[in-house]
Amino acid sequence: KGAAQKKPKQVKTHSKVIIYEDGHVQFRQRLVCSLLTLKPISVRNIRSDDLDAPGLRDHEVEFLRLLDEMTDGTSVDISSTGTSFRFRPGLLLGGEVHFDCGTTRNVGWFMEGILPLAPFGKEELTLNLFGITYGQCD
Repeated sequence: KGAAQKKPKQVKTHSKVIIYEDGHVQFRQRLVCSLLTLKPISVRNIRSDDLDAPGLRDHEVEFLRLLDEMTDGTSVDISSTGTSFRFRPGLLLGGEVHFDCGTTRNVGWFMEGILPLAPFGKEELTLNLFGITYGQCD
């Protein structure tokens, strides 16, 4: 009757916080879902096996800052090593947002994460992103 399907071990729920143990996998999608459902998440083991550069990358921290700018009441706590963070979503505001994405990822990477949120703000979203339009990663 086929092999038994494995249940994803990375998802746990404790006191209404969804805990992901598999690091940066689906980083933007998890944050978007957290904002749309208003459920806090905790992400652990972010590149913890990378001895040279463990933790969040600059563009991931910038994405968290962008979400904070687009919302009211969002709280982000990043560990000192950057290998874990806790995200408590606030309310999506919309309105006019100007944001510098930096130079480690192109603006398209940021837009991919933001577009699913655009229709759900209190106001229409006008987003002005500044940064590179072509990157080696994208």
